[in-house]
Amino acid sequence: MELPIKRPDRIIPDYSLTGDVLSFSRCQRSYRYYNGSSLPPSRPVQLWYGEFLHGMMERTYRLWQENQSLPFPLHCTIPEEGERPDEPVGLPALDLRVIGWPIEQALAHQGKFARSSDARISAYERAEAVINQLGPHLFPLVDVAERKVIGTRPLLPGQNSNVERATRYILEGIIDVLGHTQLDDQPEGNPLKAAIVATQPDLNGEYEIIIDYKGSRRPPVDTDERSDWQLGEWQVQTYAWLRSQQPEARPVAAGILVYIGELAPGTNELSSLKREMRRGRTDVVPANGTPDYYQINAWEPGRQVNLSGDFKMRRAIRIIPVTQASMQAATAAIDRVVRAIEDRVVDERTSNHIRQTWPADSQDEATCVACDFRVSCERYNSRPWPQSGQ
Repeated sequence: MELPIKRPDRIIPDYSLTGDVLSFSRCQRSYRYYNGSSLPPSRPVQLWYGEFLHGMMERTYRLWQENQSLPFPLHCTIPEEGERPDEPVGLPALDLRVIGWPIEQALAHQGKFARSSDARISAYERAEAVINQLGPHLFPLVDVAERKVIGTRPLLPGQNSNVERATRYILEGIIDVLGHTQLDDQPEGNPLKAAIVATQPDLNGEYEIIIDYKGSRRPPVDTDERSDWQLGEWQVQTYAWLRSQQPEARPVAAGILVYIGELAPGTNELSSLKREMRRGRTDVVPANGTPDYYQINAWEPGRQVNLSGDFKMRRAIRIIPVTQASMQAATAAIDRVVRAIEDRVVDERTSNHIRQTWPADSQDEATCVACDFRVSCERYNSRPWPQSGQ
């Protein structure tokens, strides 16, 4: 007598666009180790860095909202090397380190810490750059801050429906929303408004613009589905779809990605920009003959540059037009990634073997260097990358 296989308990898996979909796309095995088990990563640098910058933007915006103004530029007392994120003593209330320390403490309670003192100092430097350079132009445009968007989507069918754990999945994220009324009220010199109008000159009526922040630099233009360029667009388009599911939402006309690393570029950012300009792989370059052009082409590690504020702002702001077709294409791509994750879950349940089920397939050196499990990773050890962990 044959007994039917017991169907697994049905659940609705919950997926975050950044914590799940983007992490899985960067490296499947790293995603499994960090997110698929109860062991937290010892150095979740990407989580800490991104959440710290989001927290700094939100807290500073709330202060601006309460007072309808702030004395820009705000000062930031940079932490000293090895200093613990305890309450700063003797600093002015609007010092950005005073604003940042409770965010650090909240992240520490979640087991999230900066990778190093250098990473912590860099986060404060970039928070100072984005708040002072973008804040005066951004804060008056915000209609809704830190809004959680959530929706459910059907899970694409797998090969064996008898072992599927779900037929739908939950997708969620957090965004800021810019309103059309606020945009109309701003002068033409507002760089965010100018960038939106240049990309979407025919905007009219009621609409919304969604915005998200990346602590990284502007990635090179790349059509590969796993590239940061393409993943960033899918993320914004999917956020727009999630926002459109909310009852009070107006039509989303565009999304904005702010690459904070472009506002305070360091050695890595300048080196990458110079290389991408030479290879024609970036979409925002200085005009030939301008001081920015000469500075970048003459730059060598260890030299200082003084790029113009206009050029840095153009590098930092990426406008992504949103249409029904673009949202549909992006969410379909996200559906495929979620289906791939669910397939790995089913395969691991059958094989009981993590390394065979979840391939180490990262294509990015920085992701590998920041991974706690790189020492035993055949992918990392087979590449001519520096293995000192810096």
